[in-house]
Amino acid sequence: MTAPAGPHPGPAADIHTPAPGRTDQSGPAVPADSTDSTGPTVEEIHARLDDWLADTVLAPEADLSAPLLDLGVDSLDLIRTARRVEAAFGVRVQLRELAAPEMTTARLAALVAERAARRRTAEAAPPGAGHGPVVLTPPQEQAWEEQTGDRGYWNQAMLFTTRPDLDGELFAEAVRRLVAGHASLRLAIEARPARRPQQLVTAIATDGPPDAALGPVLDTVDISHLDDQELPAAVMTRCAVEQEALHPQTGPVARFVRFDAGTTRPGRLLIVIHQIAFDMVSWSILLEDLEELYTALDAGRSDARCAEGTSYPEWAEALAAHARTAEAEAEAEWWTHVVRTPATIPLDHAVADPRAVNTARTAATYREDFPQELTTRLHTAARAHRAHPGDLVLHALGETLARWLDETAVRVDVLRHGREEAVGDTHLSRTTGWFTTAVPVRLDLAPGTAGERLARTVGHLAALPGGGVGYGALSRHGRPRISATLRAAPPSDISFDFEGDDADALPLRTLLPDVAPEFVGDITAPHWIRPHLIEVIATTDDEVLRVEWWYSTALHNETTVRDLAARHRAALTALLDAVGPDAAGTLGSPTPHERTREEALP
Repeated sequence: MTAPAGPHPGPAADIHTPAPGRTDQSGPAVPADSTDSTGPTVEEIHARLDDWLADTVLAPEADLSAPLLDLGVDSLDLIRTARRVEAAFGVRVQLRELAAPEMTTARLAALVAERAARRRTAEAAPPGAGHGPVVLTPPQEQAWEEQTGDRGYWNQAMLFTTRPDLDGELFAEAVRRLVAGHASLRLAIEARPARRPQQLVTAIATDGPPDAALGPVLDTVDISHLDDQELPAAVMTRCAVEQEALHPQTGPVARFVRFDAGTTRPGRLLIVIHQIAFDMVSWSILLEDLEELYTALDAGRSDARCAEGTSYPEWAEALAAHARTAEAEAEAEWWTHVVRTPATIPLDHAVADPRAVNTARTAATYREDFPQELTTRLHTAARAHRAHPGDLVLHALGETLARWLDETAVRVDVLRHGREEAVGDTHLSRTTGWFTTAVPVRLDLAPGTAGERLARTVGHLAALPGGGVGYGALSRHGRPRISATLRAAPPSDISFDFEGDDADALPLRTLLPDVAPEFVGDITAPHWIRPHLIEVIATTDDEVLRVEWWYSTALHNETTVRDLAARHRAALTALLDAVGPDAAGTLGSPTPHERTREEALP
């Protein structure tokens, strides 16, 4: 990699093979002799959308002509839909458009057909360009401040099996084009004494030998001489070493390590990316692009490339600018009220600085597995009340905390995907980076029926201004008075993340058929400081609700966490008994999606 080559130009297209003639920022290149009339018809698009939606909506009896939000799709489903629309039809649809209460597949088909017919002519942005320096995003900056030691050992990592006949040279070229197309994979943090850190993107050569251009980003390990019994240990040993190979200031922030097991056995591919540059949603984008790039190159399509819409540093700039707009500043009253809600939990072990001992070294976890029958009831109740299943699990957590703290309202940081295209003219469905953001949420558990209390939670979540990204923007980049007020509040001690069913989230196909069985090693250093004292993570893999409670043994005893988990289980069961499908409608009127932000303002 080389030094930055100046600002990165505007949005670029998805993976495609440019054809002679015009190119298009909104999707695959259009041949010079094509006309608008040759595009897909509304009916063709509608049929495709219905097929996609049928795979997403779990209820077989669902009316697919209903608004998308009424069918129980969540924001991650909408992100995947936006990616599919862009890949299939060459146009971009913003997430805020998909989330509109009146959006149906019929309306979406008409919108896509219109944009496909009038795609504009423009030169695609050159891949591999540098950018910066620019400010850090709020989650990046907060994390950078929290970590006082070596910040290099804090990663996302996955290990995959590879096809036995993988071509090493084609794979290296696919990785080069992948890294050139995603700016976050080339980030570097510029830490300056007594000044706020910044981030920049290093440029990468798009011609010449790919190994030379990638440098330390790509490595190949020959394990073809090892037998099947020796292979796992060798792979795991190298994986453990690679966890300490990233350097957010000097680079690289991403490593691709291919284990070559020969032509008759599946190999392995380890991908390690520093947390400062990546989040969980980014995995599906990266893996899909890598698969399509390799497949295209293997088919002889030498001009295949990938590129994102709004690059990550452009998003950082847009978010910082958004913090000084009237629209964002209008949210200040909302967030100021929320952060005044109690959020401090009692400790079993008194320490001078709880957050200093809340490290990966002292972390432990307790998990509750719920019966499949209860998980089914959870999804049924959520659909009946036009809520997300995670809303009900979060509400039960709020009931549990309110009783523990003896409060009528509690504050919890809720993790959200953070890809809010309402900020500026941004297109983020194909952008990798760290977008996940912790949004403070006020759970009002004042006296009332179970349905009334749940209605307050669901209404508050539905009315979060701008999907919640405004809080971080205002607290980090807002005007001094607003920023100081928000940052003066004590941090939330508890976070909640509903990850749902991620079983089909990874687009694994022929290049990387499956997740490998070997352990990738510890992804964080022992001294890494955890951002919350207790982290509650809920999943519904295999149609079973599982709730993990992460805590620090330096602060809490296991018995305390077990008791909280048992209380949460009882609260969720009682909630489903009280607001099951037979009680639909008890949440009151108007519905959460019809409430305005002003009506829901606490």
